[in-house]
Amino acid sequence: MSVSAASLLKLIQHHDLRVFTSADIVTLTALTPVAATKALTRLAGQDLVGRIKKGVWVSKLSSDLNPYEAVPYLRAPWPAYVSLYSALADYGVVEEIPHIVYAVSTAPPKRYRTAIGEFSIHHLPERLIWGYAIKRQGQASYPIADPEKAFLDLVYLALTPRSPLEPPHKRERKWALDKVRLKRYAARFKFEPLTNWLKKERLC
Repeated sequence: MSVSAASLLKLIQHHDLRVFTSADIVTLTALTPVAATKALTRLAGQDLVGRIKKGVWVSKLSSDLNPYEAVPYLRAPWPAYVSLYSALADYGVVEEIPHIVYAVSTAPPKRYRTAIGEFSIHHLPERLIWGYAIKRQGQASYPIADPEKAFLDLVYLALTPRSPLEPPHKRERKWALDKVRLKRYAARFKFEPLTNWLKKERLC
Protein backbone atom coordinates (compact mmCIF):
# COMPACT_ATOMS: atom_id res chain seq x y z
CA MET A 1 0.00 0.00 0.00
CA SER A 2 1.19 3.53 -0.75
CA VAL A 3 -0.02 6.89 0.52
CA SER A 4 0.60 10.20 -1.24
CA ALA A 5 2.31 13.03 0.65
CA ALA A 6 -0.87 15.12 0.37
CA SER A 7 -3.16 12.40 1.76
CA LEU A 8 -0.73 11.60 4.59
CA LEU A 9 -0.54 15.26 5.54
CA LYS A 10 -4.33 15.47 5.46
CA LEU A 11 -4.51 12.44 7.75
CA ILE A 12 -2.04 14.02 10.21
CA GLN A 13 -4.11 17.19 10.31
CA HIS A 14 -7.44 15.35 10.55
CA HIS A 15 -6.27 13.44 13.64
CA ASP A 16 -4.53 16.53 15.05
CA LEU A 17 -1.23 14.67 15.35
CA ARG A 18 1.03 17.30 16.86
CA VAL A 19 3.85 15.10 18.17
CA PHE A 20 3.51 11.51 17.00
CA THR A 21 5.37 8.33 16.19
CA SER A 22 5.98 6.36 13.03
CA ALA A 23 3.94 3.60 14.71
CA ASP A 24 0.95 5.97 14.86
CA ILE A 25 1.14 6.39 11.08
CA VAL A 26 1.47 2.63 10.58
CA THR A 27 -1.70 2.13 12.63
CA LEU A 28 -3.69 4.79 10.77
CA THR A 29 -2.59 3.88 7.25
CA ALA A 30 -1.61 0.17 7.31
CA LEU A 31 1.71 1.16 5.75
CA THR A 32 4.73 -0.92 6.62
CA PRO A 33 7.14 0.73 9.10
CA VAL A 34 9.67 1.30 6.30
CA ALA A 35 7.06 2.87 4.00
CA ALA A 36 5.73 5.08 6.81
CA THR A 37 9.23 6.35 7.58
CA LYS A 38 9.88 7.07 3.89
CA ALA A 39 6.58 8.95 3.55
CA LEU A 40 7.31 11.02 6.65
CA THR A 41 10.84 11.72 5.46
CA ARG A 42 9.38 13.12 2.23
CA LEU A 43 7.13 15.43 4.24
CA ALA A 44 10.11 16.46 6.35
CA GLY A 45 11.95 17.37 3.15
CA GLN A 46 9.11 19.80 2.41
CA ASP A 47 9.38 21.18 5.97
CA LEU A 48 5.83 20.04 6.76
CA VAL A 49 6.87 17.69 9.56
CA GLY A 50 10.08 17.46 11.57
CA ARG A 51 11.92 14.47 12.99
CA ILE A 52 12.81 14.99 16.64
CA LYS A 53 14.28 11.54 17.30
CA LYS A 54 14.19 8.15 15.65
CA GLY A 55 10.56 7.23 15.10
CA VAL A 56 9.17 10.47 16.59
CA TRP A 57 7.89 13.36 14.50
CA VAL A 58 6.23 16.73 14.92
CA SER A 59 3.73 18.41 12.62
CA LYS A 60 4.98 21.85 11.67
CA LEU A 61 1.46 22.88 10.66
CA SER A 62 0.01 22.44 14.17
CA SER A 63 -1.34 25.62 15.68
CA ASP A 64 0.52 27.09 18.68
CA LEU A 65 2.88 24.11 18.91
CA ASN A 66 4.84 24.21 22.18
CA PRO A 67 8.24 22.44 22.37
CA TYR A 68 7.24 21.20 25.83
CA GLU A 69 4.82 18.80 24.10
CA ALA A 70 7.78 16.75 22.87
CA VAL A 71 9.17 15.99 26.34
CA PRO A 72 7.14 12.80 27.05
CA TYR A 73 8.11 11.40 23.65
CA LEU A 74 11.83 12.05 23.86
CA ARG A 75 12.50 9.66 26.74
CA ALA A 76 9.58 7.24 26.28
CA PRO A 77 8.88 4.68 27.61
CA TRP A 78 10.36 6.32 30.73
CA PRO A 79 8.23 9.05 32.32
CA ALA A 80 9.41 12.62 31.83
CA TYR A 81 8.11 16.11 32.59
CA VAL A 82 9.15 19.74 32.16
CA SER A 83 10.97 21.01 35.25
CA LEU A 84 14.07 22.90 36.44
CA TYR A 85 14.76 26.28 34.81
CA SER A 86 12.05 25.87 32.15
CA ALA A 87 9.21 25.29 34.61
CA LEU A 88 10.47 28.02 36.95
CA ALA A 89 10.61 30.49 34.07
CA ASP A 90 7.15 29.38 32.89
CA TYR A 91 5.72 30.26 36.31
CA GLY A 92 7.71 33.50 36.58
CA VAL A 93 9.69 32.26 39.59
CA VAL A 94 12.98 33.15 37.88
CA GLU A 95 13.56 36.07 35.55
CA GLU A 96 15.80 34.37 33.01
CA ILE A 97 14.09 32.46 30.19
CA PRO A 98 16.27 29.53 29.10
CA HIS A 99 16.80 28.92 25.39
CA ILE A 100 16.90 25.18 26.13
CA VAL A 101 13.93 23.12 27.34
CA TYR A 102 14.83 21.51 30.67
CA ALA A 103 13.07 18.38 31.86
CA VAL A 104 13.58 15.40 34.17
CA SER A 105 13.05 11.70 33.66
CA THR A 106 13.88 8.34 35.18
CA ALA A 107 15.85 7.66 31.99
CA PRO A 108 19.59 8.36 31.73
CA PRO A 109 20.33 12.05 31.05
CA LYS A 110 20.42 13.12 27.43
CA ARG A 111 20.45 16.22 25.23
CA TYR A 112 18.58 16.58 21.96
CA ARG A 113 18.81 19.10 19.14
CA THR A 114 15.56 18.90 17.22
CA ALA A 115 13.46 20.66 14.61
CA ILE A 116 11.56 22.44 17.39
CA GLY A 117 14.37 23.26 19.80
CA GLU A 118 17.07 21.94 22.08
CA PHE A 119 16.27 19.77 25.08
CA SER A 120 18.29 18.91 28.17
CA ILE A 121 16.72 16.03 30.09
CA HIS A 122 18.19 15.13 33.47
CA HIS A 123 17.88 11.96 35.52
CA LEU A 124 15.86 11.71 38.71
CA PRO A 125 15.38 8.46 40.64
CA GLU A 126 11.95 6.92 40.25
CA ARG A 127 11.00 7.77 43.84
CA LEU A 128 11.19 11.49 42.95
CA ILE A 129 8.98 11.40 39.87
CA TRP A 130 5.92 13.16 41.26
CA GLY A 131 4.66 16.71 41.80
CA TYR A 132 3.68 17.43 38.21
CA ALA A 133 0.47 17.70 36.22
CA ILE A 134 -0.73 18.05 32.64
CA LYS A 135 -0.97 21.72 31.68
CA ARG A 136 -3.19 22.78 28.80
CA GLN A 137 -2.37 25.95 26.91
CA GLY A 138 -4.37 26.54 23.76
CA GLN A 139 -4.18 23.32 21.75
CA ALA A 140 -1.02 22.21 23.55
CA SER A 141 -0.82 19.91 26.57
CA TYR A 142 2.28 18.74 28.38
CA PRO A 143 3.45 17.49 31.80
CA ILE A 144 5.07 20.17 33.94
CA ALA A 145 6.19 20.25 37.56
CA ASP A 146 4.55 22.40 40.22
CA PRO A 147 6.69 25.49 40.93
CA GLU A 148 7.86 24.08 44.26
CA LYS A 149 8.71 20.68 42.78
CA ALA A 150 10.61 22.25 39.87
CA PHE A 151 12.55 24.35 42.36
CA LEU A 152 13.45 21.33 44.49
CA ASP A 153 14.29 19.19 41.46
CA LEU A 154 16.80 21.84 40.44
CA VAL A 155 18.36 22.27 43.87
CA TYR A 156 18.56 18.49 44.37
CA LEU A 157 20.30 17.95 41.03
CA ALA A 158 22.58 20.97 41.46
CA LEU A 159 23.79 19.59 44.81
CA THR A 160 24.69 16.16 43.42
CA PRO A 161 28.38 15.55 42.60
CA ARG A 162 29.60 16.61 39.13
CA SER A 163 26.28 18.23 38.30
CA PRO A 164 26.22 20.58 35.29
CA LEU A 165 23.35 22.50 36.90
CA GLU A 166 23.43 25.42 39.32
CA PRO A 167 20.93 26.18 42.10
CA PRO A 168 18.26 28.75 41.27
CA HIS A 169 19.34 32.34 41.77
CA LYS A 170 17.22 35.37 42.58
CA ARG A 171 18.68 38.79 43.15
CA GLU A 172 16.10 39.85 45.72
CA ARG A 173 16.06 36.45 47.48
CA LYS A 174 12.27 36.51 47.55
CA TRP A 175 10.75 33.53 45.87
CA ALA A 176 7.17 33.32 44.58
CA LEU A 177 6.76 29.91 46.17
CA ASP A 178 4.38 28.31 48.65
CA LYS A 179 6.70 27.72 51.62
CA VAL A 180 4.34 25.24 53.27
CA ARG A 181 4.25 23.12 50.13
CA LEU A 182 7.98 23.60 49.61
CA LYS A 183 8.73 22.26 53.09
CA ARG A 184 6.36 19.32 52.65
CA TYR A 185 7.84 18.43 49.28
CA ALA A 186 11.41 18.81 50.55
CA ALA A 187 10.73 16.27 53.31
CA ARG A 188 9.87 13.69 50.65
CA PHE A 189 13.30 14.05 49.04
CA LYS A 190 15.05 12.82 52.21
CA PHE A 191 18.27 14.50 51.07
CA GLU A 192 20.15 16.34 53.83
CA PRO A 193 22.16 18.68 51.54
CA LEU A 194 18.84 19.88 50.09
CA THR A 195 17.39 20.53 53.54
CA ASN A 196 20.53 22.38 54.61
CA TRP A 197 20.51 24.54 51.48
CA LEU A 198 16.86 25.51 52.05
CA LYS A 199 17.65 26.47 55.65
CA LYS A 200 20.60 28.57 54.53
CA GLU A 201 18.33 30.35 52.05
CA ARG A 202 15.65 30.75 54.78
CA LEU A 203 13.13 28.79 52.80
CA CYS A 204 12.23 26.30 55.51
